[in-house]
Amino acid sequence: MNAIIYLNYENRNIETLFNNIERVGKNINYIKFLINEEGIANAINKGLRLINFNNIDFVTIMGNDITEPDNWLQIRNNFMQDKTIGICSIPLNGFNGDSLDLIGNFTIRKEVILKVGAFNEELDPYGAIDLDYCTRTRAAGFHTKYIPSTKATHIEQNGTDVYGYNKMDLVKKTWNLHNKNVSDYSNGTKSYYISL
Repeated sequence: MNAIIYLNYENRNIETLFNNIERVGKNINYIKFLINEEGIANAINKGLRLINFNNIDFVTIMGNDITEPDNWLQIRNNFMQDKTIGICSIPLNGFNGDSLDLIGNFTIRKEVILKVGAFNEELDPYGAIDLDYCTRTRAAGFHTKYIPSTKATHIEQNGTDVYGYNKMDLVKKTWNLHNKNVSDYSNGTKSYYISL
C-alpha cells in the first residue's frame, strides 16, 4: 500500500501532481497535499503525522518540480522488494545516480520511518534535508539507492522569484550544520532518531 505526500509551495504547480498520477502504474492508497507550509522538513513531517502506518508499506515524498517517468510507482515498488533498501529514488535527468545520498522524489519504506522518525527541521526552510535523512537511514542499517535505467525530470525552480529565497544560498547556509550532524550520527554523539 502506498501513500504520497505532495509538497506544493504556494499552490504553483498542481499540474505536476496530475501528470505524475496519470503515469503512476500502481494504485495510490493515500495522498496528502500540502500547500504553503514553512520549511520542507516541517511540511513532510506534517504529512507523515497524518498517515496510519498500519495500512501503508511505502511513502513517496514528491515535490512540485519533478515529473516522473511512466509507471514510476510500480517501478519503485518493484525495486523496494529488496527489504534491505530503505529509500529509493529515480535519478534526475543529467544526474548519473551513483551517490548514496539521494535527491529528488523519495520512496521510503515504512520500517525506516518508524526507526528513523521525522525529517530534520534544523535544516529548514531548505537545506540538506534529503541528505540528512539518507545518512540517518544508513545509520539505522538500511541502504539508500537510485533505481537504474530510468530518469525523472527536474523542472528548475531555484530563483528567489519562485520561492522567496534562493535554494542554493540556503543549502550553503546550513551545510556546516549538516556536516556536523553527519559526524555526530556516525560517532554516536547524536541519535539518528527524531521523534515524529
